[in-house]
Amino acid sequence: MSLQNWAEHGWLRSHTTSRQEIADLLAIADRDIADAGSGGISTD
Repeated sequence: MSLQNWAEHGWLRSHTTSRQEIADLLAIADRDIADAGSGGISTD
């Protein structure tokens, strides 16, 4: 099944992102990697 099929069924929708959104997501990934190495867990 193609991504076009998924969109036609309403299972996917288009999303416009921003530099800030991507930076925020990468910061969360960096924090999670640091958590995994330290044995601690962040509050969220």
